[in-house]
Amino acid sequence: MLVVTAQRLALLALDKDLAALQAGSRSAFFNAIAVMHEPLWPPSPFELAALDWAAANLAQDPEGEGWYGWMMLANEGERAPPRLVGIAALIGRPDIDGEVELAFGLMPEYRGRGYGAEAVRALSGWAFENGASRIVVHLDAEDAGAAHTLARSGFVDTQEPPYPGVARWALNAVA
Repeated sequence: MLVVTAQRLALLALDKDLAALQAGSRSAFFNAIAVMHEPLWPPSPFELAALDWAAANLAQDPEGEGWYGWMMLANEGERAPPRLVGIAALIGRPDIDGEVELAFGLMPEYRGRGYGAEAVRALSGWAFENGASRIVVHLDAEDAGAAHTLARSGFVDTQEPPYPGVARWALNAVA
């Protein structure tokens, strides 16, 4: 099991079995990772199709743990089970130029509390340690919260929107 820790988070990488559980039975998935059941899972911008995408890719690339999905878990005290506060994904392995896309989403009650920035920094570090040379994030150009999170994490707006209304932010590995 691949886990990356941040200050207040444990980031759990999906393997092919966890990805299949999440896509097939959210209840079984929550039980397997011993967290509270989240009725509104997955958080935006992820949709149920993203869960199927992760399961299909890990079924084809079982050694790709870490490149298709991460669960953000926070411990809110010893009397409560860990909470899933969000989900993140590196959108596959880096391309020929070393570029990989990162996406992340938080449950509404955890937005604005620094969890996104912790996850972005931790997963960027993991991706760079595992062969990526550039990480890009595409987001709604009007999403000031996500833009603030990315800026605090060292990303810069490339000013090269791939589509109208979409901003492209990037972070390069330190040479």
